[in-house]
Amino acid sequence: MATAKEELKKLLEEQPEDSSPEELVRELAFHVMVQRGLADSDAGRSISNEEMGRRIRSWRK
Repeated sequence: MATAKEELKKLLEEQPEDSSPEELVRELAFHVMVQRGLADSDAGRSISNEEMGRRIRSWRK
């Protein structure tokens, strides 16, 4: 299994050479958010779309 540093280096190497610093940071942040989401899903820390809809509707009250 690759270390976090190795994984992020690979991700950076896959980006276009003319990427701006902002684009690179955005790509890294997106990658981290996706990994966190997948870990949450694997650990059962997620809710259904229906439940999320109910929660959002309750905010309007």
